[in-house]
Amino acid sequence: MVWRDFILGLSMYAKSFAFVSKHRLTHFYLYPIAFILIFSLSAFFGIRALVDAIEPWLNDLLGVQSLPADGFFDRLGLLLKQTGRYVIHAVIWVSLMFVYYKVNKYIVLIVMSPVMAVIAERTDQIVTGRSYPISVMQIAKDALRGAVIAIRNAVIELAIMVLLLALNLLITVFAPPLTVVTTPLVTVLLFFVGAYFYGFSTIDYSNERYKLSFRESIALVRRNKGIALANGTVFTLWLMVPVFGTYVGTVIAPITCTVGATLALLDKKVYPQAEVFNPTS
Repeated sequence: MVWRDFILGLSMYAKSFAFVSKHRLTHFYLYPIAFILIFSLSAFFGIRALVDAIEPWLNDLLGVQSLPADGFFDRLGLLLKQTGRYVIHAVIWVSLMFVYYKVNKYIVLIVMSPVMAVIAERTDQIVTGRSYPISVMQIAKDALRGAVIAIRNAVIELAIMVLLLALNLLITVFAPPLTVVTTPLVTVLLFFVGAYFYGFSTIDYSNERYKLSFRESIALVRRNKGIALANGTVFTLWLMVPVFGTYVGTVIAPITCTVGATLALLDKKVYPQAEVFNPTS
């Protein structure tokens, strides 16, 4: 069931580009661009400042400092200490950059909530022929719910992420050889946790439109976790492309994933009140 839903989610995501183009929805891509540029520049300088502040404190805490290098063992000790400093520096950078990617994604989700709610509604209207009255109050309500869901998912995901990264950092400092096993494992776990929660957010816009409560929405996403994982996996893969993925991916993926999730849910007929007459039109 999960695998079948995963394939469905991927197939509908692939059709989302043609859907957006055919129905003249491409202007939705323009909204997050200015925000992404401003936020990315701010994050870069912020992360560099944090590294400069954290690294000396962590080095002092762990006793990582320079040693006299008069003899062989002194030089060996110095080499090990300096290596430790580079490892700590790299781990801090990677950890903070990972936090940035996650925060960036959810900030975009929160800021883009009104746009994503509207495009999910528009997609549903095109596919089902159902008419949804558009009002400022309804858009605000949908956006608020989307933001609350995004914050809820971000808190849970970030808590899991911080726990796993902190554990991996401790292993890096006190048992470096084990990082050969723990780092790939933590990376895989974080990948799928992030994918699920991002997919959750794209699905909830449809759940709100069909008047599902938070609890009902959570239950529906769990029943359709394959679709959530498919959409979230695609978005996460966008972000994994250096530079290009960070900027272009966070602009394109929210729109296409929302359209793809909506198409997949309607195709699967998870909402009995939605009569789909052409899910890929």
